[in-house]
Amino acid sequence: MSLALLRKEIHEHGIVVAATIVVGALALLALLIEADQQGGRFIALIRYLMVMGTLTAVILSNRLFVREYAGRTQLFLETLPLGRTRVFATKWLLGCGLMLLIALGAWSANLWWIRKTEVLPWPNALATLLNVVLFTLALWSFAAMAGMLGRYRYIVWIAGVLLVAALVSVAGIAVGDIPVFRLLGFDVQMALGAPDARALLHALAATAVFTFAAAALALLGSGAMASTLAQRMTARELVFVLASAMVFITIVTTLQPKPDPPPFALAGGESVDGEHARAGVMPTADLDRAAAKSLASTIVRDLDTLIDALGLHARPTVFILPQQGLDRTVMQRAPLSDSAGIVLKIAPDAPLDSVRALVVHSFLGDLTLSRAFKEDRHVLLDGLSAMWALRDDAEAQTQWWLRAASIDDPLRSEDLTRWSATSERLGDCLSQAVAFGVADSLAARLGRERMLALMQSMFSPRPDDARVLFETAPMTLLEQAGLSWQELAATAEAARMSVRANRRDMLAQRPSLLPQIEWTDSAQRGLTIEASLQGAQRYSVFYTLLQPWTADVGEMPRLDVRGEHAVLPLSPPRGARVLAAIEVEDELLGCPIRVHAERLALP
Repeated sequence: MSLALLRKEIHEHGIVVAATIVVGALALLALLIEADQQGGRFIALIRYLMVMGTLTAVILSNRLFVREYAGRTQLFLETLPLGRTRVFATKWLLGCGLMLLIALGAWSANLWWIRKTEVLPWPNALATLLNVVLFTLALWSFAAMAGMLGRYRYIVWIAGVLLVAALVSVAGIAVGDIPVFRLLGFDVQMALGAPDARALLHALAATAVFTFAAAALALLGSGAMASTLAQRMTARELVFVLASAMVFITIVTTLQPKPDPPPFALAGGESVDGEHARAGVMPTADLDRAAAKSLASTIVRDLDTLIDALGLHARPTVFILPQQGLDRTVMQRAPLSDSAGIVLKIAPDAPLDSVRALVVHSFLGDLTLSRAFKEDRHVLLDGLSAMWALRDDAEAQTQWWLRAASIDDPLRSEDLTRWSATSERLGDCLSQAVAFGVADSLAARLGRERMLALMQSMFSPRPDDARVLFETAPMTLLEQAGLSWQELAATAEAARMSVRANRRDMLAQRPSLLPQIEWTDSAQRGLTIEASLQGAQRYSVFYTLLQPWTADVGEMPRLDVRGEHAVLPLSPPRGARVLAAIEVEDELLGCPIRVHAERLALP
């Protein structure tokens, strides 16, 4: 250490350091007054070190290192008979000493403030001082290393802040539990003792690493690295740094953990607890307690076996509310804002297979945070849900295959990968039957174990953040299993045609229907849309206005029609687009089938 150099540094930077100390003292006074209202013995000291201590370290490192190299003063010092090592050691020790003196002064002021109102034993106060000293050493060594990086110093500081923010927001680690920051934890704030030895070793190790890095930058290569880094940052470097920081901040904000809502509480009804799942069904006048208990047991059995088969970790809760007045094919899910679970409203005579499939469908959708509804996998979600609900019901499987075989149009791979358009064209009953046929054909092609392994990789929980960008696409998963969408569609089509050939006579007994949807424009009535169906006296028309980017329309208003013609109760504006679909009850297939769907572009 050189006394002459020390006097030079004090003369050159004394005013700035003094001003920093005065501002810090005023900030400490404000923190002490605020701490009296919040409680906590050394909370003002901890906040001071976190904010003003960091600011002081930045100022000292800039004055002692950055300014010297940027202003070429360091080159003059190296011509003197001091030695590069001696110059660096003097500057580093001066900054460290000033930081320790400031920290000691803040600790003393906080201790004096505490002892105005309470008695604090010296061992507790000295334990806090030890933590403060070690934190200050680590902070200064980091600041000195950042200072030796010259034009990249602020990048290191920003990276450190972003790293701490990521650990807190993504990993859920409290600031007081992060290494080095552990020295300023709650026990230190309350003067309850020192942290464990591991926290002290982390601080000493960080101090050693940062000090070694700063010394290497200053001494290796005759100081060429530090001199080069002292040059101004180019515009290209600045743009790259800003873009990188924005990308990192964007990713971190999307990685914020989302709290898990509590499970939906089952109140009343017949409830059944399984190994993983829990289900309840509310008895009604049309659904007695025995039937409600049976339905709850079936739902629990479906979910438990699915969870075991796919190796999932979940504890779903399901509650069924039978409600009179609902159509037997209409099943509605109630939204839950503050709790997790599946609450369904169904008709008392709703088809059991459809109810079971909807429960499995809702469970997998929730488990994957709705990612299972994406176009490139939705057909497999619908198919797995139906197949699992029908796995022990051979008669229902036969009925669903018959529904799939009743469709006249051939099944193509595009129909599977554009599932929203397929479901819109076929309606719920037939599209679900096609999905069941696809899943059943997939199981026959791969075998049950390989098929379940594929479904596990496709429908396991996924993070709801930027990490989903790195997930394996369903097309790739199919290829890894030895299939493609084209081969899967061809396999399902062959199975469908086989059923169609075997049931040709039965399917030929269905009535011939001629649906039509058209619009008219008149001065008296404006734009009107009319639906007609020849061959059936009763049918339903679903309709909705389409927004510019509407893909999946979801639920639509329904108009029940008696007779051949009906005018939709809709007054669309000019230039609007309307989706209209006609469905009729099919006795042979046992469900309402969609016989026509059309998107109208009005003038």
